[in-house]
Amino acid sequence: MKKWMIGLFIGLCSLGWAHQPFWNPGSPTLQQAYRVLEPTISKVVTGQLGAGQLGFYIFELAAGFVLDLGLFVGAACPAAFQPRMWLVGPGVQGNQRPPFAVPEGLGARVFEGGWREYRGHGLVARKGPELRERLQGGTYYVVVEAGNAAGYYMISLAGAEVPGGTAEGRAALARFNRCG
Repeated sequence: MKKWMIGLFIGLCSLGWAHQPFWNPGSPTLQQAYRVLEPTISKVVTGQLGAGQLGFYIFELAAGFVLDLGLFVGAACPAAFQPRMWLVGPGVQGNQRPPFAVPEGLGARVFEGGWREYRGHGLVARKGPELRERLQGGTYYVVVEAGNAAGYYMISLAGAEVPGGTAEGRAALARFNRCG
């Protein structure tokens, strides 16, 4: 086995232990949001978006919970693939209108930019917007907006390091690195 393959395998395995890996096969609407269970546990959820598409995630959070998320894209993806990340929920205030309907009583704020090269935990990526918010509790959504380009992305949720995840999530890590 070649050295780079061994390094990639070790890196991917270490990511599986650092964050529980999951695959989001598609969550294009608020009603079809990918449910992120156990938000206190560290995980990565990989997905794929076409140009103009959205990926919705739902979180049930306790009062005072600090939601700590980062958005990554595969380094092999087009440079134009720089998705934006929206936080939607009670008490959230923003200054931009989102490209999706926000349920009554909820607010939305966008997190964008900050793209830089990232290598670690077996990933070859670009790291983009980050959000770290202490929330009042309840139902929150995170929405990833592709923009005018397509590619593979992942959201990374900080939390307790507990082994787990799914086989589909581990397989998605290699597709993420290749952007295909």
